[in-house]
Amino acid sequence: MSNFCFRQAISFFRILICGLVLLFSFSSQPLYAEHQSEQSVQVTQAWRDQNLTAVEIDWLKAHPVLKMGIDRAFIPYEWLDENGRYRGMSADIIELISQRLQIAIEPVTDKSSWSEVLEAARSGEFDLMSCLVQTPERSEFLSFTEPYLISRAVIIGEQSRGYIGSLDNLKGKTVAIHTGHYTNELLRQDYPEIAIINTSTLAEALRKVAEGEADAFVGDVNAASFMMKHEGIINLSFSGQTDYKSEFRIGINKDNPQLISILNKAVAGISEAERQAVFEHWQQFRVPAGISVQQLLSYLPVVIVILGLLLYWHLRLRRSEQAHRVSEARFRNLVDSTDGIVWELDFDSLQFTYISANAVRILGYDIEEWKRPGFWVEHMHPDDKVWTVQYCIETSRRHKDHDFEYRFFKKNGDVVWLKDVVSVVLEHGRARWLRGMMFDITDQKQAEILVRESELKFRELIESLPAIAVQGYDEARRVIYWNKASEALYGYTSEEAIGQQLEDLIIPEEMRPVVIDLHTRWVENGEAIPPGELDLKHKSGRLVPVFSSHVAMHSSQQKHEMYCIDISLEEQRRANAELTRMAHYDPLTQLPNRRTFADRLQQQMKHVNRDGTQLVVMLLDLDSFKEVNDSLGHDHGDLLLIEAARRLKQCVREVDTVARLGGDEFMIILEGLSDLAAVERVAEHILQQMGEPFLLLQHRAYVSASIGITIYPSDAMTLETVLKNADQAMYAAKEKGRNRYHYFTPEMEIQAQKRRLLVHDLREALEQQQFELYYQPIINFRDGSVQKAEALLRWTHPKRGMISPVDFIPVAEETGIIRELGEWVFDEAITQSAHWHDQYGIDLQMGINVSPIQFRDDRQEQGRWFRQLQDRGVSARQCCIEITESLLMEAEGDAAEKLLALRDAGVEVAMDDFGTGYSSLAYLKHFDIDYLKIDKSFVSNLQPGSADLALCEAMIVMAHKLGIRVVAEGVETEEQKNLLIGAGCDFGQGYLFGRPVPAREFARQWLEADVVDIS
Repeated sequence: MSNFCFRQAISFFRILICGLVLLFSFSSQPLYAEHQSEQSVQVTQAWRDQNLTAVEIDWLKAHPVLKMGIDRAFIPYEWLDENGRYRGMSADIIELISQRLQIAIEPVTDKSSWSEVLEAARSGEFDLMSCLVQTPERSEFLSFTEPYLISRAVIIGEQSRGYIGSLDNLKGKTVAIHTGHYTNELLRQDYPEIAIINTSTLAEALRKVAEGEADAFVGDVNAASFMMKHEGIINLSFSGQTDYKSEFRIGINKDNPQLISILNKAVAGISEAERQAVFEHWQQFRVPAGISVQQLLSYLPVVIVILGLLLYWHLRLRRSEQAHRVSEARFRNLVDSTDGIVWELDFDSLQFTYISANAVRILGYDIEEWKRPGFWVEHMHPDDKVWTVQYCIETSRRHKDHDFEYRFFKKNGDVVWLKDVVSVVLEHGRARWLRGMMFDITDQKQAEILVRESELKFRELIESLPAIAVQGYDEARRVIYWNKASEALYGYTSEEAIGQQLEDLIIPEEMRPVVIDLHTRWVENGEAIPPGELDLKHKSGRLVPVFSSHVAMHSSQQKHEMYCIDISLEEQRRANAELTRMAHYDPLTQLPNRRTFADRLQQQMKHVNRDGTQLVVMLLDLDSFKEVNDSLGHDHGDLLLIEAARRLKQCVREVDTVARLGGDEFMIILEGLSDLAAVERVAEHILQQMGEPFLLLQHRAYVSASIGITIYPSDAMTLETVLKNADQAMYAAKEKGRNRYHYFTPEMEIQAQKRRLLVHDLREALEQQQFELYYQPIINFRDGSVQKAEALLRWTHPKRGMISPVDFIPVAEETGIIRELGEWVFDEAITQSAHWHDQYGIDLQMGINVSPIQFRDDRQEQGRWFRQLQDRGVSARQCCIEITESLLMEAEGDAAEKLLALRDAGVEVAMDDFGTGYSSLAYLKHFDIDYLKIDKSFVSNLQPGSADLALCEAMIVMAHKLGIRVVAEGVETEEQKNLLIGAGCDFGQGYLFGRPVPAREFARQWLEADVVDIS
């Protein structure tokens, strides 16, 4: 008990002495006296006379009072306290300047915000501004002195996290910065890997770090230091430097050019000691004045008597406590030299009687919780509780100081390792109190555990455990050991690896110089090779991700050996990839989520800006989805969304993006599709797919879609505007009746309307039989007879007249109308062929153009064509199907089978527009093409000795070698005809012989005479 009283007395003694000193210093000697002494006036008078010119002094006399703009809340540099007084570092510097210049500098305090202060300075309301960082914008209306305060931006972290060092060590971590601080912009520019949390105030940013919501704070050292003390934040400490700094200057109204020189001299005249005094003044805690000097002096005799009694008591206690001097010395040393938790507990009850305040920060429990009976034992780890308490009690009963390590639960549930260094305090020959210090040694224990585990793993690895690859290398980097796991990881057997150089086996070529250098420095200088993640080379050449660590050993011959322990990271990387996918994809539909969509859209916008293309963005909302969700339940609604996502992905290309924003809204990015027809084809396909019934378990649901379409950069220049435009266009689609798409751009909407009108007219044309077939003769060059004719589709619109196939055929193909139209053409042409056969008794082969869409359509039944030929008594040889080169190149699956079925049925096949596509000769032979039709682009410029003639001759020779006959299209002159005949061409077609004409006119010109002489 005497020891405890002694400790309390010493503490009281120290507090009393410190209080006296502080009270004396704050009562009798303020940092800057408000009333200058006569000597101070003389000094400042002398300074002004010695340092300023007569002109400058006269200027000051003419301006005895200067108005100064200030920031009311720029703590600790300047602010107004609760009494409206101007305080802070800048205030003290301004006071020094005011004394030297012997003028009054009055802060203007009627501005409510910093922006209002700056605006007032711009309009010339102030003579000067107190504490500014110079910027180009401010330099337009202010002149600036040299800096009088320089403050660096530092790193502040939570003490238990350890020293951070530099901004590089914060990459991938979170930093708190208050909004408006200049480090915001600098960090985003220089360290994009650092995540920034912006807070409204400096105090809030510091609390984020103190409470573990951010890894560190980056900002002004003076402001942070002051705020930590002001807010009572005690668990933060300085953790590193940055290269960023602020230079605070005085800003002067440009109407006062004389003042800039005066203030620069005044700033230069402030000594380093004066600056340091200002700095230290505002970096210390303020002790509130509560006792006057007169009161303190009146109590001084009593204090002196008490101090005398304490000193006498201290001497008595030292004599009686001689046996415990070693324990007390050890305890005091621990308190003075460590940052551990200081504690005292009653030995009989094991109840804490004292715990130092840092226990709250380190372990989380309040002081009162520590003092609760049974607290210490209750919060030990169950596996350590029995032996720890037993060891502590038994050792203390033997009066032995001791230490031990055990696990303990923090208030947040984390398990930490503690080391207790215990001193036993005796009373009447028995243990009465235990005093000690508690250290958090979790990091150390984890390191020890890792070392033990590494040693164990190494021994196990040497015994060929399959999960970890171990290789041994000698001083020359030759393989001396290669376990089974290394064989599995890298593909080389032990026999293949032993004796080979490390760099020749598993080191990629670009890494070899670095690996050789590290190995050489290890052998020659003993420099450890750091562990790390590497991508090493498999025998097959692929890269294998591993975590590689290194163990240095000596052989029996005292030679260096290095063992590499490699662990495959393929599973970990797959897990990381899965985590990344979960963060960027919608868990229900597996589509990219809103965040990923925005990232991709921004990247695509940058790409478009570089190459000058356009980007199409669609916003799709499911019509009537809410009704399905409400009537069938959310589980059925989820199934509908999943199926809708699947259908949407099928409607676009691999390079396009489909994302789910949430609810029943989807976004689509179409890359490189600025052509209106292609965009609308996608939109129509989506509407068609969304209109199909959705089978949801035992229920069938029907929805439709409303689509908004916008184009970047035609409609907008920013991501936000693109999304807004798409949203507006989507709602316009809903307002027009849903189940449709709508463009944001009015001009494109007009074009789309025209196209929709054309599609509408096409459908009406089929119903109202506005189409007609024209026929153009194909002449046999051998005898000039007409043996073939090509059926050509023509559309006479009742209002717009003749519409070119170039305009309506692509639209028919894109909308699928070509299927019905193609069937009508085939039926009409075969019927006409049969009629001519019956009327004129000739077997004229009919060339019928077939769209690739028809061949790719699963619903197109080719057997129907064969039945039509049979029903009308038309021989298969009288029908020639004309296809394009693109179809031949894409002929797979059903399309290939349909081509082969034509051949097997005896229907001949002609390749139209030959030479303009990408045909393969192998395809020509494989599908038994009967005719090649040389495109008119080669025929139109035929001349003797021309390149086109050479190409035509080559095509004709090639075709004949393959047993294929040749038709030349676009023959318009006698010279072209003669050159083609000379080249061996079989047939000719073109205006020289006849234009396409209706059936009646064709019969009159070509069928009523047996043979037409074209020689």
